[in-house]
Amino acid sequence: MVQKTPSLKGKIVALTRPVGQAEEAGKLIEEKGGIPYYIPAIEIKGLSNFNPIKKFITELCEGHVDYVILMSTNGVRYLFEATDELKQTTQLQKGLAKTFMIAVGPRTAEALKEKSIRVDLVPTKYSSEGLIESFRDKPIKGKKIRIPRTSNATPTLTDKLREMGADVEEIYVYESGLPVDEKLKTKFYEDLSNGKIDAIVFGSGLSAKNIFKMLSEKAPMETLKKIVNAKVTTVAIGPTTAEALQEMNVKVDVVPKDYLFEEALSALARYWNAK
Repeated sequence: MVQKTPSLKGKIVALTRPVGQAEEAGKLIEEKGGIPYYIPAIEIKGLSNFNPIKKFITELCEGHVDYVILMSTNGVRYLFEATDELKQTTQLQKGLAKTFMIAVGPRTAEALKEKSIRVDLVPTKYSSEGLIESFRDKPIKGKKIRIPRTSNATPTLTDKLREMGADVEEIYVYESGLPVDEKLKTKFYEDLSNGKIDAIVFGSGLSAKNIFKMLSEKAPMETLKKIVNAKVTTVAIGPTTAEALQEMNVKVDVVPKDYLFEEALSALARYWNAK
């Protein structure tokens, strides 16, 4: 007898990705029989101060950077948008060719390749933990590592690489703020309270923290946590995201083995199917 592939069978799955980045994920939910619910927890904006990026390009072109890590497609997008504005994209491409390029995940690697950037390594696990494992067998003491990313990132990766003796700097290329759509927040709180949301998928610790900050004006934090813990299946893509939720005393029901959105949906379907 052929076993049926677990589906999301009409369940409402909330997506916390930023506006403009959740539509593809929504289609994946629909393909698995679910209903996507869009509640962006992060609002992304480029930065106006390009001085750190100019310094970064100079370091690269002089061959002073050993490793560059891109954590997301947003990092790639906003880094190149800044260099386009500075008219230094060619210098950036030449500089990146002189260093060891790491992309966290296949989508980030693809975004770099579209910009004609060679990718030397994609960690087996698409997370900060996977990156740290990748560096275990590399002599990084004293090596210069640069990470173009959001100014709101958790410091876990940077701290661990510094503990290993590396010279690490984060190059801020965009910021991740709180969305301001009050109607959206109110509707989400009402739907959450009324048990209309079956699952929430968190892709980062920041999205997890922001959801609760967004709703804190609607109800006390402890009340919000009780609602989520009692009524929602919580999915964390990766251990860092799971840790952020657990630190807030929010239960984590599903963590996929591979830290990809599609795998998170499959793990969620299996979790529900097994209940």
